[in-house]
Amino acid sequence: MMASQSLMCGHQDVMVAGGMESMSNVPFYMNRGETKYGGVNLQDGIVSDGLTDVYNRIHMGNCAENTAKKLGISREQQDQYAINSYKKSAEAYLSGAISEELVHVKIPQKKAQTEIILTEDEEYKRVNFDKFKKLNTVFQKENGTVTAGNASTINDGGAACVLMTAQAANRLNVKPLGRVVAFADAATDPIDFPVAPSLAIEKLLKLSGLTKDDITLWEIHEAFSLVALANMKLLELDPSKVNIHGGAVSLGHPIGMSATRIVQHLLYTLKPGQKGLAAVCNGGGGASSIIVEKL
Repeated sequence: MMASQSLMCGHQDVMVAGGMESMSNVPFYMNRGETKYGGVNLQDGIVSDGLTDVYNRIHMGNCAENTAKKLGISREQQDQYAINSYKKSAEAYLSGAISEELVHVKIPQKKAQTEIILTEDEEYKRVNFDKFKKLNTVFQKENGTVTAGNASTINDGGAACVLMTAQAANRLNVKPLGRVVAFADAATDPIDFPVAPSLAIEKLLKLSGLTKDDITLWEIHEAFSLVALANMKLLELDPSKVNIHGGAVSLGHPIGMSATRIVQHLLYTLKPGQKGLAAVCNGGGGASSIIVEKL
């Protein structure tokens, strides 16, 4: 969205936008200064810097639990949504539906070892459906609904896209995958961040002059299964048009790359002339949404 704004304002005519996250390399923290008698406590950087609501000082999973109770979304609904996400992702890989958007990553090894080449996301294979519904809840032991199975996972990953003006595309003789139609941000109380996408989507549809019927496919970021379920419920969306190849629950959620992934996934999945809408929530109560059209 910031890259699009820069192009629209005429500051640049070609830009690269994207992000990455290596959650497996996030360090543990300890306080500076003298070490007290009895040792020190280490803090997980993923939790303290990435997954904590800084306003309420609770894990974002507790925010999801709060939303689940407000909207009456059960653990069973979240589990079933997550299972479907895994199944849709597996089918997408087997059918080659997402092969075109994947970049093979080579990992150099020592001389005597064979080079490792990663050709697909690995998370969707790491599931045991027999144990899925038996998992303990993570954030609220009594009457909790969020588990490690129906939440997104800790992963490494990156995504990027190239944006340019129509004039630059003509000059460089390139055929764009699609165009940015419109975008919008919205926010609510930090504890209610799981439902913020619905606010951003409503604002975006009004801004663009479009209706839900004009949108062929939807990508609502699965920070938790609860997020997708909550926003589908609030917006009365057709589930068959939302996250048709799975989402972050089954593919993973490297925090810095997830928004770019769902936008470019729409551009590879839509047919010419069709429009797609992607929305992502963020800790702190905000959300962003964007409509793209396949060319």
